[in-house]
Amino acid sequence: MRYVSLAAPSALAACATLAFAAPIQEGKAAPAFMVKTLDGKSLQLTDYRGKVVLLDFGAVDCPPCRIEMPVLQQFHKQYAKQGLVVLSLLEMKPKPTDARKMVKERGLTFPVAIDPEEKFGKLYGLESHPTAFVIDRAGRVVKVEVGYVKGDEQEIEAAFKPLLIPERGKQP
Repeated sequence: MRYVSLAAPSALAACATLAFAAPIQEGKAAPAFMVKTLDGKSLQLTDYRGKVVLLDFGAVDCPPCRIEMPVLQQFHKQYAKQGLVVLSLLEMKPKPTDARKMVKERGLTFPVAIDPEEKFGKLYGLESHPTAFVIDRAGRVVKVEVGYVKGDEQEIEAAFKPLLIPERGKQP
């Protein structure tokens, strides 16, 4: 687990360490949830059984989260056809208008929802934002990445890539 110290007090407040249980352990079943996305669609984790899911918990005002979002978008764009589903749950009670603005600014095309009252973050035992969970086709957590600094995307990609369906003519 890595903790990143930020100098700006507002950044520290936005990415505050959360006082909940430890994150869901690798190898355990990912807890099910149902939310409404920012565009009003119902989203249930169980709808993605049989696919590889990259579930990211973040916050609108969290600088590392904002830096990570384009990486998540790139993963979505590059690997969706091979069975990767990227989902983002925003916490820390963002206003829907602020969340939509961030989604537009970052050019995100994967599903984004607000985690009401951090209900699902508590269920997943978040320690800080962002936290990414790689979930395999059977619904088990295979990777937990707490925090984000440049380069972490390589570890996340290394966790999900072997689980994907190879593109025709390419080796995994």
